[in-house]
Amino acid sequence: MSTKTLLSVLVLFSLLTACQLTVAPPPAQPSGVDAVGTAVELTTVAKFTEMAGSVAPATPTFTPVPTATLTSDSAAPVSGPCGPTVTATVNANVRSGPGTAYDAVGSLMLGQTATIVGRNDAYAWWYIAYPGVSGGHAWIAASVVTSACVPSVVQVVAAPPLPAEEPVAASSSDDSDDDDESDSDGGGSSAQPDLVAIGIQIGPLPARKNVELHITVKVTNRGDAAAGSFTVQWWATHALTPCSWSVSSLAPGASKVLDCYYTYGGWNPSYDLKLVADSGNTVAESNEGNNIYQDTLNVHPE
Repeated sequence: MSTKTLLSVLVLFSLLTACQLTVAPPPAQPSGVDAVGTAVELTTVAKFTEMAGSVAPATPTFTPVPTATLTSDSAAPVSGPCGPTVTATVNANVRSGPGTAYDAVGSLMLGQTATIVGRNDAYAWWYIAYPGVSGGHAWIAASVVTSACVPSVVQVVAAPPLPAEEPVAASSSDDSDDDDESDSDGGGSSAQPDLVAIGIQIGPLPARKNVELHITVKVTNRGDAAAGSFTVQWWATHALTPCSWSVSSLAPGASKVLDCYYTYGGWNPSYDLKLVADSGNTVAESNEGNNIYQDTLNVHPE
């Protein structure tokens, strides 16, 4: 190697050695600081661990709502709509027809009730369920009961025939009782007849304008002597004595059923009816206050 080359190498080596950089290691942490940091770190970890161990996981808690218990009262069924009934306000007769002319077939005592099945045309008598009698139904006067739950429409029930002798044609005499003119006490001077207007029956119902109606009435002698000849009359409001009968005699305890026909032609919706036994007041009676029977009739338009 030439001297020049060797010198070049040496110079380059010197330059390299002079330029070499020494990388100093990072300053060491003082041992005291390192120990304190470690202690703080461990203490913090331990504290969080302790807290985590002491705090239970948040588990949802369900509190049941008390369940209502039905008692026997609250479980009782709710009553439905009531049915039509009558309640007796006195001890009242139950009869076979809508009127005192009909026989009593039983009674409703004060406070007793019965089911309403129908009515008469004037709403004066109720047709009720009454077990124990023929057909299971009977009649009771509206004046001796109170009614409840009655619907706006109640069927009209036709009255049965009046229980008495055979009807006598209007304006005619009946001599079938002529042999019974003697009084029941053998002719005692104190015995007297007592003519009573018992009832009125009209059919067919409902009554309608310009439709012929069959009028049937009943009179009875409740006295203890026979009644001589007398007149029976029936009429209604705005009618001039449409029906009149002559009866030759009536024995004590005997009854007469009389009939005629009449047609309403007016526009009045309601008529007052009147039956008068002994209308001429020709028979001396023990009681003159029971010769009249009154009722009401509703007449429907055509």
